[in-house]
Order: sequence, then structure tokens, then C-alpha cells
Amino acid sequence: MPERTSQVVRMGQLKGAKIKIKEVKNDGLHEYVTIVNRGTVTQPMSGWVLASLRGQAFYPFTGDLMLEPGMIVKVQSGQLEPKATLEEWGALKNLLWTIGQVWNNHGDTAILFDANGLEIDRLSYPHKRAMGSSANRQKILMGGDGGFKIVNDSLPRSKKVTRK
Repeated sequence: MPERTSQVVRMGQLKGAKIKIKEVKNDGLHEYVTIVNRGTVTQPMSGWVLASLRGQAFYPFTGDLMLEPGMIVKVQSGQLEPKATLEEWGALKNLLWTIGQVWNNHGDTAILFDANGLEIDRLSYPHKRAMGSSANRQKILMGGDGGFKIVNDSLPRSKKVTRK
């Protein structure tokens, strides 16, 4: 009998999950993005990517992250802040992206893509017009061995090429 192996399952947003970018904090050297599941279903985050639109920086989520209903994930970059207590954040999981600066001090847009490269949510700061009107167009994430690239969503859904 062949040996069974586990395989990471990559998928889009499940029906009943509602994954949202709650906050982008860029306070000098301290940076983080909080993501929350406001739905009623646990969402596997394998293959999902958090991206900086202006900086074209990408954080791929690990295969073992399961975002449970009500759970908050804090993706940190830059100089790390002291850890928040569970009372302050609720069900919090801290993830380290990089100790380098990711988010632009004058404004940027955080975009969350599912495992199919489709935009799930975005949050701009300091306000919605931070990146100009072209930034408001729906985006898709293309990727492969050479890394990731954000492009405008202009292809019909049935002809869209997804990443490997």
C-alpha cells in the first residue's frame, strides 16, 4: 500500500468566512497590519498573500495558518512593538514579515489576495485617495518562480491565469 503524504490545500475565501484588513499602522519604525475573520467559518490561509501596492512588497502566509472566526492576525514589519496582551487584542496571532520598513510613510494600500490571486480586501492610508484613482481598480496577483506581481484585473474571470 502506498504511503500517504499530507499536502497543503490552497483555496479562495470559503463561504461563511469574511476576511478583512482591519488596520494598517505605520507609526515611524513600528509597522503592522491586522487581519480579522469576521465570518463564521475557519479560513485556511495557505497561499494567501498580503501586499503593499506602492512598495510591491509581498508577505505569503504559511500553510499552517487557520484563521478562525473572530481571530486577529497581526503581521509586523519594521521595529517590533512590545507584544499586546490577549485582553487588548482578543484571539491574536503575531507574525513577523521583516525587520525592514514595508509601508510608505506618505500613504500606501494594503491588499489581501487569496490563493487564486484574487483581491479579497484592501485598506488605504492615510485615506482612500492615497494612491490616486488608478489604484482603485480591482487587482489580481500573478506569481511564479520569479516572485509576485500585482496587475489590474482586466481579464474575464473564466480566462484568468492563476499562479502555480
